[in-house]
Amino acid sequence: MSNKEETGRRLKMIVYTHAALQVLSTLLVAVATIMSVINFENFFDNTHQRLGLALYVAIWLPLIAGIFRPDKGSKNRGIWYAFHWLIGVTATLLGIVNVYIGLHAYNTKTMKSTSIWNWLFSVEVAAIAFIYLFQEKWHYIKQSGGILGNESVRPTDQESSPTQKKELSTSSEPC
Repeated sequence: MSNKEETGRRLKMIVYTHAALQVLSTLLVAVATIMSVINFENFFDNTHQRLGLALYVAIWLPLIAGIFRPDKGSKNRGIWYAFHWLIGVTATLLGIVNVYIGLHAYNTKTMKSTSIWNWLFSVEVAAIAFIYLFQEKWHYIKQSGGILGNESVRPTDQESSPTQKKELSTSSEPC
């Protein structure tokens, strides 16, 4: 199989995995929202509840946009991509904020400590942020030979880098 075919298959797998996980998460949020409305006093009279309702509506937008995705090379593909990415990232960030607001509201209402939940959620957010930022640079890291032993990029024992050659030629101290 050629490298181009393998890359195409990998990208297709990533898109389908992304779509499946997004549908699953949307369904889980729908179930959680229904359970919340049934089990709690949801008069939408506090920030957590109002933001949660807005997020519930917002999480359906990327899903719907994904269903109506224009073909590659289409005139509207750039606009679609910007909308899909922006609404997804915005909903994610507002969802993170809403968890902290909800934990604070829970603490205020029950006077029970939520510090362990704040710490655990913060660790989770930090891990997800690290993975997100790392995957953005993964291609560059592989290309530079910094990982996975990309020997074709790194100098070997028999040849030296331009920096090493310069250092060797400018040193005048005897051995």
